[in-house]
Amino acid sequence: MQMNAASSLLYTNEVSPEFLRTLDKSHFTEQQLAGFSEQALAVVNDRQAYAKAHPVIAVYRVATDGSQTRNGGVIQHATAPFEFTLEDGQQVRAAQKGDYVVYANGSTAHIVTDSGHGNSHLALVGSVLSNGDEIINTPQAGFLFFDREGVQRAEDFLPPIAYQAIGSKKQ
Repeated sequence: MQMNAASSLLYTNEVSPEFLRTLDKSHFTEQQLAGFSEQALAVVNDRQAYAKAHPVIAVYRVATDGSQTRNGGVIQHATAPFEFTLEDGQQVRAAQKGDYVVYANGSTAHIVTDSGHGNSHLALVGSVLSNGDEIINTPQAGFLFFDREGVQRAEDFLPPIAYQAIGSKKQ
């Protein structure tokens, strides 16, 4: 899929503290909460207590077609079974571990770190490539993973890697 990155906004994992605080705000009005059963209200209250005890401290956006790398590569054919509609109405697919980034000179590198097994191995802004490059942005804003204060991430979520660059391949 070819994508004109200039026509779309690109998002990083850099967000303001104010944005992080909005992620745990309740989506329910007082009127809605008043109509909840005791059991449902207990679930909502437990969730809010967890969020207060473990606030969001970082976000990781899912990489898609059109995501760019630090060294100028672009994801052009993402293969995960998730699609997003961008603000401009364009449809893009989520990338996953093993998908390729294409560079202007025609070389490629594949995605080697991701969100982990429990998260369908989706590629993220921050995922590392087989040549040591890194995904730095994505055209989609809304699909995020969170780091929470005091909560350890899964071991396979963007793990640090010790590798020898295996070089890029021609497709």
